[in-house]
Amino acid sequence: MRVIIAAAGTAGHINPGIAIANKIKKENPNSEIMFIGTTRGLENDLVPRAGFLLKTIQAYGLSKSISLKSIKNNLSTLKGIRRS
Repeated sequence: MRVIIAAAGTAGHINPGIAIANKIKKENPNSEIMFIGTTRGLENDLVPRAGFLLKTIQAYGLSKSISLKSIKNNLSTLKGIRRS
């Protein structure tokens, strides 16, 4: 079985993903599990420490406001979605 888990940011998002990944590995030891996250969150420490592969993408929360920064972040997120 091949599984992708998307979890980023805080341990409140990442630790449940790791718990699910561990359960999958226990039930099906031959499973291949990969996490998708960002370069900014705790996933960069927690996921590899738990023994799972982490691939990173650029992603930001989508903003409704109009500013150069929000436009740039929204475009980066769309690029990350395409890359996923």
